[in-house]
Amino acid sequence: MLIAHVADLHVSADGRPVHDLVDTDAATRGVVDAVNAARPDVVLVTGDLTHDGDAAAAGRARDLLRRLDAPVYVCPGNHDRRETLRAAFGRRDDDRDDAWMAYVVEDLPVRLIALDAATEDPMVGALETAQVDWLAARLAEQPERPTAIFLHHPPFDTGIDWLDQIGISEGRDDLGAVLAAHRNVRALLCGHLHRPMRGAWYGAPVIAAPSVMNRVAFVGENADGSPVTEIAAPPGFVLHRVVNGAWDPNMCFLNGHSEPWLAAMPDPWANNP
Repeated sequence: MLIAHVADLHVSADGRPVHDLVDTDAATRGVVDAVNAARPDVVLVTGDLTHDGDAAAAGRARDLLRRLDAPVYVCPGNHDRRETLRAAFGRRDDDRDDAWMAYVVEDLPVRLIALDAATEDPMVGALETAQVDWLAARLAEQPERPTAIFLHHPPFDTGIDWLDQIGISEGRDDLGAVLAAHRNVRALLCGHLHRPMRGAWYGAPVIAAPSVMNRVAFVGENADGSPVTEIAAPPGFVLHRVVNGAWDPNMCFLNGHSEPWLAAMPDPWANNP
């Protein structure tokens, strides 16, 4: 199974470059082309599809992603509004709680569970006890089935102080306890960081996708001593190859917005369907 993992598109309502600097429409088109070239079974978009959260931006993000050949599943980020995402992308039958957008995708070799840590305050993420309990119940339903969880906010600290301050402030340890108790979680996929990152948290592999929009700097200071927060970098995404339960995340970056590195590579799956 091949999963494409995309995050942080930051599409604007009118298609103008964000901050008059980053053409997120062009970046998204480039990523869509690269993802289609890889022929994934499914595409997960882990939040911040929009920059301002309004209905026009959500509709524009939907239209840009419509060119994807594989089924697309989304979850909200801190820049999104769940009501506009639901209006643009549709509301699944099992997405029943108005307070959070969570659901299960059952019809693939790996079970997929969407979570929602977005709050009314874009500077704070949180997981309500009811949502964590809902997750525990879903994992207990099929304890032997390989499962991936996807959400926008990473539950772990990154060491980038200003990013950690806008992570999940409530419910993080409760989520960790659920992961520790359910060993069928093969991966926890997130965005928000605007840079690739991977590790392990409460026994589960965690993978943050690079941003479609820009890159957050890991270290560095400006001349005045303030931290470097953003750097220019090509749009990126992750291809997760899953074979017999083994999880192999591959970071992919575009050479410009229209010529993905992937296009110059031989098909890596041609002899390993």
